[in-house]
Amino acid sequence: MNEGFSVISGSIQSDENIKYITEVATDRYSAYTTAHHEWIDSVEESKYRSALNTVRLDTDIIQKIKDKFPDTTVKSVTEADEIYWAVSPKGALGSDRSLVDCHYDSPFALIPTGGVVFYRIIIACNENNTVTTVFPDENIRVKMNTKDFHGLDYNKDIHCVEGTIPKNKVRVLLKLHYLIIPRGSEAYEDWVRNINVWWTVISRETMRMSANPKNWYEYIVAYIVNVFRVIFNNFYTLLIIIVLIVGILYFYKYNRPIKIKNLTRKLLRYL
Repeated sequence: MNEGFSVISGSIQSDENIKYITEVATDRYSAYTTAHHEWIDSVEESKYRSALNTVRLDTDIIQKIKDKFPDTTVKSVTEADEIYWAVSPKGALGSDRSLVDCHYDSPFALIPTGGVVFYRIIIACNENNTVTTVFPDENIRVKMNTKDFHGLDYNKDIHCVEGTIPKNKVRVLLKLHYLIIPRGSEAYEDWVRNINVWWTVISRETMRMSANPKNWYEYIVAYIVNVFRVIFNNFYTLLIIIVLIVGILYFYKYNRPIKIKNLTRKLLRYL
């Protein structure tokens, strides 16, 4: 596996499929004023479903992933794939904020995976040049034209979305998912697939319910979603703070407090 950052960028060749997906999505989702996701596997058998299936198995995507992660097997995780009807980042409300403010897509960065990576590819189905995806750790800023895509480690690449979708424009994306399996790590494949698909489904349905809260219950859910986003984004800092607190409590429980005067005298002895 390659060391370092996991972000990739590229472009696919499926002109007619991408154009058709945008047309159908615009007709299908234009009534939504909040972010909307539809599972590709739940789309009825149709020309639309066929176009979606063709794009998510695009050889340009698979090859780009293999170029980044040589000597691996790449498998499509279709049950997590979505069509995404985006909202303007500047105007996102409720749990939609968790989709645009800096965030990790899942909380599993520290869970053992045997080197298996759950990878997300985001494809622009139409012009997206008023919106920028930022990867602060990599110092990368991405604007996507039609058919462009970028990829990221679902668990480890923090990213943010900036900009505004003009009132007369739409933003249609495909969120596609893949397992990247190094040789010898096959035993972890089902584990990594299952925990990430579970998280994707649960988090998506929760955010769908609280994207535009209208009652006390939905407001509470939206608040919890955003609190957890802050926790995930600052996990390492919080972990260090917890370790320090536990260390201090342990010291004071099992060691007699040292008077300031004696502590000063001991420090001076070593200077």
